[in-house]
Amino acid sequence: MPPKKSTHIRRKEIVQAALQVIGEKGVQGLTITEIAGRAGMSDANIYRHFKGKQEILGALADFIGEAVMAKAAAIATGTEATLKKLNLIFRSHISLIAANPGLPRFIFSEEIHLGDPHLAKTIAGNMTGYIETLNNLIGAGIKSGEIRSLSPRETAITLLGMIQFTALRWSISRGDFSLDAEAERLWSNFLRLIQADSSATIPPTNTREPV
Repeated sequence: MPPKKSTHIRRKEIVQAALQVIGEKGVQGLTITEIAGRAGMSDANIYRHFKGKQEILGALADFIGEAVMAKAAAIATGTEATLKKLNLIFRSHISLIAANPGLPRFIFSEEIHLGDPHLAKTIAGNMTGYIETLNNLIGAGIKSGEIRSLSPRETAITLLGMIQFTALRWSISRGDFSLDAEAERLWSNFLRLIQADSSATIPPTNTREPV
């Protein structure tokens, strides 16, 4: 008989199952029964770990925030040049979206924006923290001479907006175009816009993290 899974592992499996369901049916199509079926457990087992759908959505918001923020923070504290770090953060975020189509459908859902103020506040807080990480990184790049003399905050928001709008287009089109190829073109253009003329090294545009 296989060993019993811990509560932490079960909760993680449920959250991942919920994200898969949202990827196929949207937030409105998310039900406990759908999650249970995807996770390979009973409805009752879901309720042993979560009170209901809203609590699962809250855990999903935390999961996404941690996945994006932890990766960005780890990259930001690395030893690479600033432009390389920005490239890695951009790539890792795009890879996360490509691997989880439910992510943009969750983030852009009207049910999340209007139906649960607490959840919307959590997501907004995650975005604020993400922008702050990018802001500090871009500011450091300006000081080091890698990046042109731009507003760090507005440049950070531009980068995040580039990711989010591309994710929205990709989601609405149901993956009708290559997210990776589009990211390649967008990053190449963004780099030309922000890179200081004196910067000697350009991160290769084909740098990719595995999806």
